[in-house]
Amino acid sequence: MRRIFGAGILAGLVYGAASGLGLPMISKFVFPILFQDQAKIAQLPPWIKEFHQQFFGGDLQSLTFCVCLFIPAIFLLRGLSGFLNTYLINKSGYLVLEKIRTLAFEKLQRLPMSYYHGNKSGDLLSRLTYDAEVIRTAIAQGSNDLIKQPATLLFALTFLVHESIKNASMATALIGMLSIPLCVLPISRAGKRIGKRTKEVQSQMGETSSIINETLQSPLEIRVYQLEKRQQDSYAQQICATLRNLLKVVKYKAIISPSIEVVASAGFAIALYLGVQRGMRLDDFLAVGMALFMAYEPIKKLGAVNALLRQGGAAAERLEHILNAEETVTEPKPEEIRAQGKLMGALSYHDVHFSYVDESVLRGINLNIEAGEMVALIGASGSGKTTLVNMLPRLFDPTSGSVAVDGIDLRHWSLTALRSQIAVVPQMPVLFQASIYENIRIGKAQATEEEIHDAARKAQAHDFIMRLPQGYHTTVGERGSSLSGGQRQRIAMARAFLKDSPILILDEATSALDAESEAAVAESLTELCRNRTTLLIAHRFSTIRMAKRIVLIERGLVVADGSYEDLQQNNPQFRKLLEAAGEIHFS
Repeated sequence: MRRIFGAGILAGLVYGAASGLGLPMISKFVFPILFQDQAKIAQLPPWIKEFHQQFFGGDLQSLTFCVCLFIPAIFLLRGLSGFLNTYLINKSGYLVLEKIRTLAFEKLQRLPMSYYHGNKSGDLLSRLTYDAEVIRTAIAQGSNDLIKQPATLLFALTFLVHESIKNASMATALIGMLSIPLCVLPISRAGKRIGKRTKEVQSQMGETSSIINETLQSPLEIRVYQLEKRQQDSYAQQICATLRNLLKVVKYKAIISPSIEVVASAGFAIALYLGVQRGMRLDDFLAVGMALFMAYEPIKKLGAVNALLRQGGAAAERLEHILNAEETVTEPKPEEIRAQGKLMGALSYHDVHFSYVDESVLRGINLNIEAGEMVALIGASGSGKTTLVNMLPRLFDPTSGSVAVDGIDLRHWSLTALRSQIAVVPQMPVLFQASIYENIRIGKAQATEEEIHDAARKAQAHDFIMRLPQGYHTTVGERGSSLSGGQRQRIAMARAFLKDSPILILDEATSALDAESEAAVAESLTELCRNRTTLLIAHRFSTIRMAKRIVLIERGLVVADGSYEDLQQNNPQFRKLLEAAGEIHFS
């Protein structure tokens, strides 16, 4: 990519030379010769005379034809170098942009779950799409002039200085160059305002994306609770605020070009007047005037480039928010890995604390679970049960304390080896927009069709799958929206059966099943949990009874640990939960 960028810069320099030097040279030599100005003919550079003598014979008529060839030659060189500059710089920019987008997307896969709790999914989507598109636009439109215009300005100024040194009467034309620094003022002032407004626009676009995302994911709640007007008003307010700032960006961008033109025209007029007063002839001023024009035009275009770069810079800052986010859960260095083979499944939580920003969730958990043991974690919502189990596949790391598998801290396990041996059936399983067959095969990429069907049967999913129009090859909607909650949970259970991991996490795995389906799945769950370490989170006591050991968690602390019968007889908190669930009654 460096070679491509370097070639683009070289092409831009050639374009600048063809514009800043070539066009004024046409005005200085070609036009006077065409109109047979003998004085100008005598001033021709020696190399032109030699070229003319060798290839065209040396007469005046052929000289006229010879110099005319310079016009298409200069424009051919200018056009070809301009094309190469635009294409190569754009290609370099797009390659960089796609690399940044890919890095940002990859970074999102590595960031801890806590990052998603603090950032709206709609805003993250906006950063990867809208902000990246702003950068793409800045590259596409700005890169055309980023090299060519500064090069053109440099060569034009070189020509002006050279001519003023040769001809004292033309030195006054350099006064017109004094207006060039003044052109920087509107560019700078407008650029700052554009950058500020662009940041506001992009932030508002993130909020708008969040509202859209929220609305599309919650159609039931919005209709049942009649929130349509609220969502419409929120969306309209964001659109209006975004429009106001967009129009301000347009205003500041639009004011740059006319401001520069006014300043430049004043400088050009002064240079013309003083040059005439010093005796400058029209044919002398043609070349200087062309050079002055070629000096002013790049400044005007660079003003537009500055505006685009301000917008692109603001968008890049929002992407950097992702790229610079701290990866609190990382793959250990090779020398830090102490285990990566098959695990047995013995778990140990030692003085584990965890907080979301200022919210303390776990406050000193100490818990040991033997390999192959099935433990039910119960407690009120928000007590920390899900956070506790999510530490096993290292979706979080403890704020302090440690979690170990087979006596080895999770931070010394290879992430790939660890996660490949943990299966999870979440409360709200997500299905990808693919066939049911592919959704189940996520549990084991190399699984055969027979293994997938067997896993579905164990999860009591085979029968309803076969009733679908295309059976296992039926494509589910986004997030599995075409299936019921119970059907999605059974497919998630089929994944776990297929993965056959030594550690299993069941987070309200039967919450979306009716009583009949739960009873049908209970036997399969018992088989799934046999001889593997299982952490079961459930509120239904019919499911909790499956576990031989129950751990009660309240406010981030273990307050009870024992069998169902033991806790029922001896623990008042557990008995209170049983009473609330209607499992026991007090007279």
